[in-house]
Amino acid sequence: MRFYVPEWDDAVDSHYDFRHDELSTLDRQERDLDYIWDIFERDTTPIDGVLISREQVEETTRKADRLAEYGVYDDPVLSVPEWLPTISDCGAWGYKSLPFPPYGNAEMLDFYETLEVTVGVTIDHLVLGSGKDKGRLYLDERAFHADFKKSDIPDALTDVVDLMVDEWPNEWPTYVEEYEPSICTQSKKEVEAFAPEDFEGDVDTVLARLARDPRAVYREDDAAFRYELTLRNAQEMYDLYHRGNYPFRLMVAIQGWNPETYIEATEEVLDIGYNYLGIGGVAGSPIHDVRQIVKGVGKTVKEFERENNTRIDSHVFGFAKSEGFETVGRSGMTSFDSASMLRSAWTGGQNYRLDNDERYDAIRVRYPSNRDSLAEAVEKSLRGRETLVALRAYDSGESIVDALYEWQKKAEKVLPATREYLREHRHDEQYDASLLQEVETAFRDDFEYARELQASFSDNLRGKLVKLLRKDDPEDPVSFEEYSDLLTVAQQEFEPFPRMTTILENDDPETTYDAIWTVVRDYATWIGDEDLLEEYQRTLQNRPWEKCDCSICTENSIEVCIFRGNDRNRRRGFHNTRRFYDEFTDELPKILIGTRGTASLNGYETIEDYLRAEHPDFWQQVHDLPVAEVGVLDAGGVREWWDETPTGVSLARSRMAENLGQQAERYQKVFLHTPDGEIDEHIVDAVEESNCTIQTFQDPSKLRQNALEACGENYIAGDDFLPHPPEINVKDGLDILVIDQCSGSKDFPEGAPVFDDEETLQFSREELLERDNVPAINAKDLYTGRQQEFVKEAVRRLKGEGHDVKRYFISAGFGLVSEDEPLPPYEVTFSSMGVADIRERSKQLSIQADLEQVLNESDYDVVFFTLGKDYYTSIDIDNMVQNVRSDRIGVVFNRELVDDQFDNIVSVPARTEDAKNHGTIVVGLKGHYMKNFAHRIDSVESLEPEAIEGLCRRVEEEPTQMAFEKY
Repeated sequence: MRFYVPEWDDAVDSHYDFRHDELSTLDRQERDLDYIWDIFERDTTPIDGVLISREQVEETTRKADRLAEYGVYDDPVLSVPEWLPTISDCGAWGYKSLPFPPYGNAEMLDFYETLEVTVGVTIDHLVLGSGKDKGRLYLDERAFHADFKKSDIPDALTDVVDLMVDEWPNEWPTYVEEYEPSICTQSKKEVEAFAPEDFEGDVDTVLARLARDPRAVYREDDAAFRYELTLRNAQEMYDLYHRGNYPFRLMVAIQGWNPETYIEATEEVLDIGYNYLGIGGVAGSPIHDVRQIVKGVGKTVKEFERENNTRIDSHVFGFAKSEGFETVGRSGMTSFDSASMLRSAWTGGQNYRLDNDERYDAIRVRYPSNRDSLAEAVEKSLRGRETLVALRAYDSGESIVDALYEWQKKAEKVLPATREYLREHRHDEQYDASLLQEVETAFRDDFEYARELQASFSDNLRGKLVKLLRKDDPEDPVSFEEYSDLLTVAQQEFEPFPRMTTILENDDPETTYDAIWTVVRDYATWIGDEDLLEEYQRTLQNRPWEKCDCSICTENSIEVCIFRGNDRNRRRGFHNTRRFYDEFTDELPKILIGTRGTASLNGYETIEDYLRAEHPDFWQQVHDLPVAEVGVLDAGGVREWWDETPTGVSLARSRMAENLGQQAERYQKVFLHTPDGEIDEHIVDAVEESNCTIQTFQDPSKLRQNALEACGENYIAGDDFLPHPPEINVKDGLDILVIDQCSGSKDFPEGAPVFDDEETLQFSREELLERDNVPAINAKDLYTGRQQEFVKEAVRRLKGEGHDVKRYFISAGFGLVSEDEPLPPYEVTFSSMGVADIRERSKQLSIQADLEQVLNESDYDVVFFTLGKDYYTSIDIDNMVQNVRSDRIGVVFNRELVDDQFDNIVSVPARTEDAKNHGTIVVGLKGHYMKNFAHRIDSVESLEPEAIEGLCRRVEEEPTQMAFEKY
């Protein structure tokens, strides 16, 4: 399983000066840039490849020309390492507002060859849906003008069509002429401007007119068109690719609008002959949609693999959600890409990631704006500098007051020294340059305090001084008063600084944390970030940068937790990607599988042909394995199954050990098939020196079993690792877990102390029970709501019939408690809280962690979550159900989205209409269902998820009005 990161010029200055917020050189072309693969060593680089879209390549002419000349691996700027594979696509998101992709198939194949990428992707057109009632209308943006703008289009038209306005290319690919000949013949000419009369008349008349207009394309069913065009390109590109003998691998991109259309597209492209398939169009989609699509495509691919004794690689474009790893892995996806972990460093809150659950807000220290007056810019810069100095002192454990005084001593020298320097050197020859950048570079290099001038007194001030230097001619000198006036403004703003020393000395904080909190709170309030204070407090208290051992954090420390500029923020993005990658490899281990090659290797066209013919038993056992990379071992290491065979075969043991050892740096486990049971000890040593484990197997079936076990328990549950509905034997008795909720109705002695939400957080259950006159009541007896009484009755019956049943309650007062745990009287409920408050209280009570432990440490056949909406929120039900083993059944209520995503989870409707059908009310309905289940379970021999709804909901006879009214 490989993770690719999109290339979007995400580079940092290798020698950035954090202390002064200075770039190493002002000329970007001279700057040493570090990409994520430059920051980390090979064995710790948190990506397995790079996705390079044509849209990004052609963002600037300079970049496009450079990559065309050198290719992605030899490019002096990008310089992707040879060991990192690259995928290139056309960037469908970039042209989604155009009626057609702006590229032709042959053109894209040549583009991939020029870039020398590992994999090229067929041209797809993002399926956006069919539009509004009358479809979608595309208009050429070049036809709009000051006298007729997009906003002038009548509402009657925009109300019924989905309007897409974009600048069309000067020339369309040749295939477009088959669909819209008018736009091809007109596109090279100057575009005629739209006029009001082009949009006059009833809607049908206007659309009929525009359908013939070279500036417009109208489609009633645009989704179907995009879908079919994507498949047409797949066929045409496949034919061109095989006629052209291109050096890269070809991946087919598929699109769709629901699981069924993605499955149909998958079947079609597999029949064409593709062995690498990319699922497009899911970036930004809800996780439940992605799960359904990936699961459907994965099952289709696995069926094809097994019927044809072949292997198919699959890629998910634009997806990186750790809660989806289970589905992605078990569905057999082999790669995915996303920049979301990188982008999260500067887009929104909680932008410093330790893992999916532990995230923090980096502390924003803002630069002055170009809109600020000089006085505002200097004050903003001084306040920011003061905060940065304090943060660094806090990080290193130094006195914040002492650090601020030290900064003051240095800063107070800057303005007088600047005045003196400018008076003496303003007419030096080095400042006789036309380019502002050259003047600033000379000033920065020559003046001792140039960096501190920017750091403390703003780039705005230094920039204004530099402009004066460029303008200042000894033949026509600038009045020195102009320099002096600027410096005087800065001096006036500096007089109150350091402000915080007085405040801190008066407050006399007890700890360095108290001191830094005073500084940060003061700055954030002044700058307008009061809403972030709670998150800042958590960041400063927990010091997350010290919990991470990645090279970003160990080298840059607290700077990574400061939100300020590209060179901090992107480094934090690299760190986030590293932490995400750790989670990814924990959930989906990096596995390399191979068998030793023989001298006959080059007698076949591909590695797959060789393995199928020479090692049929091995191939049969591994060709459909998920997660792993599969291939044959020779002196070059493990060559993957899809690759062409080498022209010359070498089985030299020393080179074999060296190259496999290098490959193993990127894996956690190597499984080798050794038919004769022997393996060179140098190979074992080389792999283990790379911090990778190696196992050898004579029996391919044992290799398969161990590989699946390495992936996780759900991969070895049942006969197939793919998601399937489980089937559980009932006759031997079931192990059942019931997760119930507390009720507002409770039974405790009159006059007993009753504890509230604050007391139940402040004191433990045991502490409260030790108080005078506090009764201890078992949870199952404390809660007396209608649902709880029904569930109690169901549990009693199930136990009486020989089933093992455990029941827990989610308590808003005490967290997760078993039914026999004694509780004191209390009155706390989630129903009066908002979502954020529920999540926070759940975290304080450790509800999710405790429930996960119960689910993971036990082996229940069926788990019932008899909870309401607020209690589902408290356990994050959409993620919690993933802790139910894939060969076990989880039961939820009114959570159809969860039902759709997981084969082993069933959602039972429990709404008002259902309650009426059962002669009860909604409050007690889940308990009523449990009673039904308890009475009927012994009527079946085996239990499947879909059968549970029938056992719970089947109505034996229509409820009478009298039966209903008694409630």
